[in-house]
Amino acid sequence: MIGINFDLPVTYKHASLRFFKKDERHVTRTCYDNVLLLVYEGVLRFSENGVQREVRAGEYFIQRKNSHHSGEIVSDAPKYLYVHFDGEWTEERDALPYSGKFSYDSLSELIQRIDRAAHQFTPYNELQYLFLKLLMKLKEKHRRNDIAEIFFDYINDNLHNIHSLSDICKEFNYSKNYVIRIFNREFGVSPIQFINEMRIKRALYILETTSKPIKEIMEECGFVDYPYFYKRFVKKTGISPQKWRERMRTNPIGC
Repeated sequence: MIGINFDLPVTYKHASLRFFKKDERHVTRTCYDNVLLLVYEGVLRFSENGVQREVRAGEYFIQRKNSHHSGEIVSDAPKYLYVHFDGEWTEERDALPYSGKFSYDSLSELIQRIDRAAHQFTPYNELQYLFLKLLMKLKEKHRRNDIAEIFFDYINDNLHNIHSLSDICKEFNYSKNYVIRIFNREFGVSPIQFINEMRIKRALYILETTSKPIKEIMEECGFVDYPYFYKRFVKKTGISPQKWRERMRTNPIGC
């Protein structure tokens, strides 16, 4: 999944509603910001780095920073909100996808509020709050399905007891192929990759919040082999568990 990285700062710059006239075309430009477009009427057409895009009513699209846009094809009198912002792109599964659908009925009040605030003497932090609220509303549309949520909760509660994919299959009476397909579709990784990632995240939490020995933490998180745990930890953080703990206690913001 390609989209905006929610693990890094996302900052508002400017927003406004935009109403196209009949037969109007998208402006030709190189834009140095990310631009969120939420079309709620008509059809917006443009090219991005030579690729034709079409955003219809009820759809959003994020134009990527430093991309070239032009309007070779006439748009169909779109009405939309655009928001310039700064943020980083990623292929991590928790990203906000660069395109998707939204309900204008549920977001219309927030869209109008952002437009009004952008054209008044509104404190920046309020604008930032409204923008982040909008992004989270869009991200809610991409929540995992019910079965994926059940898998997530089960793994989260049983990290130290799960030893293989077979454990998940037996618990829910699903075939291995079905479980693998759900994980690849909903999480973007295999079940084992997902379990290992959750184990490392649990280890990070325990390292930060307790003074337990590292070997005890490793076992509590479901790892049985220290060299393997160490390798996965360094791959995730770039440093050893002990150095990560020391850094978190001396300079957590710098981590």
